[in-house]
Amino acid sequence: MIYKVWQLSSSSFTDEKDAMEVARSVLLVRSLQFQSCEAKTEGNCRIRPGNRLTVKYLGKHSDGEYLVYSVEHSLSAQDGYFTTCHLKRNFCGVSNNRSISAIDRERIDRQSSNAQEETAAATSASGNQTESQNDTEESNAEEKSPKISNPHWEDENGKTLTKALIGDEVFLCADVTDIADGATATIRIVEKDNDGNDDDLTVLTDKVQDGKIRCDWKVVYMEDNDDTESQKEMEEKGYTLPEYAFTVECDGVESDESPQLDVMGWIKTQFRDRRTGKLIANRKYTIYLSDDTIKKGTTDSDGFVYEKDLKHGEYYIEFGE
Repeated sequence: MIYKVWQLSSSSFTDEKDAMEVARSVLLVRSLQFQSCEAKTEGNCRIRPGNRLTVKYLGKHSDGEYLVYSVEHSLSAQDGYFTTCHLKRNFCGVSNNRSISAIDRERIDRQSSNAQEETAAATSASGNQTESQNDTEESNAEEKSPKISNPHWEDENGKTLTKALIGDEVFLCADVTDIADGATATIRIVEKDNDGNDDDLTVLTDKVQDGKIRCDWKVVYMEDNDDTESQKEMEEKGYTLPEYAFTVECDGVESDESPQLDVMGWIKTQFRDRRTGKLIANRKYTIYLSDDTIKKGTTDSDGFVYEKDLKHGEYYIEFGE
């Protein structure tokens, strides 16, 4: 094993305690050059040993460029496809093209500045100050804070929805910040339960485009009968009204839950007279629903009754003379 020794000497040391503090600072800076870590990310077959990865958002001392020294690709029915990278700090501070990454350049400048202050030997020139300022601005421009906000339901015309019919095409929408166009978003739809034990309905995927997510979906009916309130509703009214909500996940961040979407039903039925077989055309009718509400209307010329925004359950229809 090879050991490397650094010798520190300065006439500026006031006492042994001061010298010890300087030594600790230097050892800290050196130790950061040999960090290792493990990173787990969405599956990517292009990641191989020898690649360089820039790690951000871990903290000022841990941010920077790492070298991939081993990779594990895993695929399972439960977790899907993901890649685990074993990383070591790029202690050289220089990439293969002989250039220093912006985030490492900022780290080196910051560490050098701290060491100079602690040893009371800081010197600067206007040219170095300008370069340091430019590097800091470049690093700040690259640091981002991904965010997904305003999840909501829309129709094809962009109008916000709170209810929809079975079979309707609706759009699950959200705004994104600091997430690149083309990134894949995962959208999870649940059927809401009053006891908090929501039921998973389906999972959709879509791409970020122009800073937004807008995924189309056809509304289906999922019976809600596994919580106390739903069972009570079924006993009293003969139906349950499903309520859907969704969340969006992309680039390691997740949105809040969307407002609920109430699912409604509809009927379109042709009626004939039981005795004569003739169509019951242009006749007034009354529909009695199981929640004691009433709907009235008139059949068309072909004897059809068409009603929408109906709650699920049994109903009784009566024709006028």
